[in-house]
Amino acid sequence: MRLFAAGSALLSLLWLGGCARARVTTDIQADGSSIRTILLSGQEKTENGVPTPTLATPMLEDTFVIPSGAEWKAKEEKQSGNRALTLERTIPLGKPLGGDLSIKAGEPGKIKVVNEAKVTRAGPHRFEYRETLLWKGDPAAVLGEIKSEDLKTIKASLPKPLATDANVRALADKMAVLSIPMLFGPGDPLLAMGLLHPDLAMRRAGQRMGAVLLKALEDQFGDQMQPAQRKEVARQLIQQTFASPQFSQPRDPTAAPASNSTGLTPLMFIVKTPGRIVSSNGEVDELAGEVFWALFEEAAASNNVVLTALVEVE
Repeated sequence: MRLFAAGSALLSLLWLGGCARARVTTDIQADGSSIRTILLSGQEKTENGVPTPTLATPMLEDTFVIPSGAEWKAKEEKQSGNRALTLERTIPLGKPLGGDLSIKAGEPGKIKVVNEAKVTRAGPHRFEYRETLLWKGDPAAVLGEIKSEDLKTIKASLPKPLATDANVRALADKMAVLSIPMLFGPGDPLLAMGLLHPDLAMRRAGQRMGAVLLKALEDQFGDQMQPAQRKEVARQLIQQTFASPQFSQPRDPTAAPASNSTGLTPLMFIVKTPGRIVSSNGEVDELAGEVFWALFEEAAASNNVVLTALVEVE
């Protein structure tokens, strides 16, 4: 998803797929072992294997590789055409996990995202949680191809000595990579915000684009462009992006996802502890003794997503 597409496609992206989702909880115990709980939610499969046509939510097996094995305890619930599958197991300290969250690519036998997770000792009474999401799909499916008119807009906004074709292309690529977290998380993904409050999402998009653009310009040009120049170029590009937003027609939310796509999959990762969170790159809920990360799987398209938390247990 190129940065320029954020302005015109933010709303339409929300309808690209259903809401099959996953919540992964790692509850770290006093001895460093952990209870791993995976909650997968999606559409209930009917007796003949055909999903209810009025629901857009894909079935779990269409989106996830369901963990299996004697170590997993499974519980299933169904209500109003939806299905929730809870899987739980105990993980010894230091034992690595791989692939207990695997998201399908929409093509037989292919995986889009897979995880790796491990809790290790980090000192007396301290343990480190580390989970990595690795992208196995085609990055171009998320980053897309920048349009020639967008390249022209970037070129026209740059000072003439820096407005070479090579600089413009490199800057566009940096903008695309830096925009991935803005749209897909971790943090507060703009795609999630846009469904309930599209005006706020567009305002946040402009706000966050400023930081993305300034970072991309600094990385690309360094001292060749002064801070005031970077701000002016960023302002012009944002103004161009949102000058005349032409939103694509949203996809019918009652329609089934395309056969070659599982759609957008909301993911939530949670670390719990009976002690305290010492540090983390997630969002800390001190009262609950938890840290969490919210994202879509596309967050890993340009770079692996690494979730970390250091906890202390007395």
